[in-house]
Amino acid sequence: MTRFALDRAVTAVLTLLGVLALVFGLVTAAPGDAAALAARAGGNRAVAVSPEALAAFRHLYGLDRPVAERFLTWGWRAVRLDFGRSLVDGQPVTARVARALPATLALNAAALLLACLVGVPLGIAAARRPGERLDRISGFVCDAFFATPTFVLGLVLLLVFSGWLRVTPLFADAESGVRGFLLPVATLSLASLALVARFVRVCVAAALADPAALAGRARGERPSEEVRRALRRSAAAFAAMGAVLVPSLVSGSILVERVFSLPGAGGLLAEAVFARDLPTVLALTWCSAMVVVAASFAADLVAAAFDPRITGEADAAAPGAGA
Repeated sequence: MTRFALDRAVTAVLTLLGVLALVFGLVTAAPGDAAALAARAGGNRAVAVSPEALAAFRHLYGLDRPVAERFLTWGWRAVRLDFGRSLVDGQPVTARVARALPATLALNAAALLLACLVGVPLGIAAARRPGERLDRISGFVCDAFFATPTFVLGLVLLLVFSGWLRVTPLFADAESGVRGFLLPVATLSLASLALVARFVRVCVAAALADPAALAGRARGERPSEEVRRALRRSAAAFAAMGAVLVPSLVSGSILVERVFSLPGAGGLLAEAVFARDLPTVLALTWCSAMVVVAASFAADLVAAAFDPRITGEADAAAPGAGA
């Protein structure tokens, strides 16, 4: 298990470095001059800037250095959580990200919690009654939610609850309080809820159809005990689902924040990409990649703990394995 964890840790670090290098290269190779884009009044009206001023700007932010040197310098500073200063307003990137992250983390945590609280019981109920009305209706609704793009769900909910019914505010800001987060959380959780419900339904149904479950049912085992055993047997599969769920929430929150004008990391990332604000883009990419890689690493460890076959320990412990 220790060797497996070390292998996965090395893979996680290499994945993180690869993601950062890819994003750095794409933003650097994008058309347009970051120095010229930063020299705008209010971000819209271009102002006349002398070539000398642009050259001084590039030298100040290190934009005149080779790409490899800039990436290595940024990586060394990022290890110390020093992401430099924004090309747009000159503020420390760490401070900008720190102001935007709480809203995004709260949005993702609430969406994940809602998806699990609703999706798991719904999947269990559908698995216990395969082919009945609840199974058919839940399957249709979950497939519809999963197939609909996140921004479309957000716009529809915004039109119904904010435009027609007027029970939620149009924009999510500090003044709207908890009511302003209701629609963003619901929008972000719907696709994940559908995925959780369908996944749990398949895993639990397969476990309930296992010969051991059938034998326990013949002995008069209670349904709740059957479900608990089925959930334990599917723990490794649930861990793999979690590794898929976290990246979808992180990417979906960017669209949700834009639709509902939520002042979070998603909106900040979109603004930074359009402004070619490379330090801010890399800092936010670093944060999101860390969350996704950490979730994948934790899912691998959980799956290995419940299924020794993943690490090969079960084969090594089998009789005659070393013969």
